[in-house]
Amino acid sequence: MSDSPAPPPTPGPRKRGPPRRIEVAQIERLSPRMLRISFGGADLDTFEWRGPAGHLKLIVPDVGEHEAPMPSADGPRSALMRTYTPRRFDAVAKRLDIDFVLHDHGPAGRWAMRAEVGDRLAMLGPAPGYKVEADAAWFLLIGDDTALPAFETILEELPAGAQTTLLIEVSDMQEARPLHSAARTHIRWLPRGDDRHRAGDALLAALRSMPALPSGQGRVYVGCEAAAMRTIRKLLLDDLHVERSTLVTRGYWLLGQANHPDHDYGDDAA
Repeated sequence: MSDSPAPPPTPGPRKRGPPRRIEVAQIERLSPRMLRISFGGADLDTFEWRGPAGHLKLIVPDVGEHEAPMPSADGPRSALMRTYTPRRFDAVAKRLDIDFVLHDHGPAGRWAMRAEVGDRLAMLGPAPGYKVEADAAWFLLIGDDTALPAFETILEELPAGAQTTLLIEVSDMQEARPLHSAARTHIRWLPRGDDRHRAGDALLAALRSMPALPSGQGRVYVGCEAAAMRTIRKLLLDDLHVERSTLVTRGYWLLGQANHPDHDYGDDAA
C-alpha cells in the first residue's frame, strides 16, 4: 500500500447556470468593424452585472436562421457558442449591450454581420469580472480590438484623475473612437493592417518603445491574441519588472483556432 497522496480528482464541467433567451432590440455601428448590439427579453429580469471585463457565453443563430438553439446548462459546448464581454447592462430598461468585432473567422462574427432586430440568441453567464484597485498609482491597458469592450468597462470604474495609459491595436485608424473615463487617459491607437498574422506586433513595438513605467505600484491588464499575450506578459515580467500580483493577462483569441477557451490567462508562460 503506497503512502503517496492520491492524485487530485479530475474537475468536472464548469457550472454555467441556466441559459437565457435574449432578443436583438437595436444595432449601432461604432466603427467600420465594430457593432454594438442591444438585447432585451424577459430573461434579463434576473441578469446581474458582475463587474468590468467579465464574460458570458452566446449561442448565435446558424446561417439562414434567426433563432439560436437553447442549450442545457451543463451540456456540451455548442459549435455556435462564443465568449463575449458584456459592455453595459441597464437594470431599469433590462437592456444588455454587447460589442462585436466584424469578421468572417467564426460563427459569431459572421452572425453579427447579418444580424437583424428580432434575432433570438441564447446566453449563459455572466462570470465575475476584473477588480479595479482604486488605490493603484497608475493603470496600463494593453490589447487589441477584441479587448475594447473590457477596456471601456474598466475605464468607467477607474477613479477620477487616475493616470492611465492604453495601447490599443486595431486594423486601421478608422477604428479609433472616443473612449470615456473620469481617469486621466493617454490613448495610443496602433494600426496593424489586415494581416492577422501580425497580431500583437504593434503592441509589442509600442511597449518596447516606452522609456519606463511610471513610479509607484500600478496595475496592468492585457487582452489580445493568445500567443502575443504570452510574449507581452514575458516582456512585462522580465524586462519591465512588473510585479506578478499586479498583472492580469487574457488570451481572447488564438490565430488559427476558431474557438479559443475563455480561461487562457498565460500562466504557463510565467
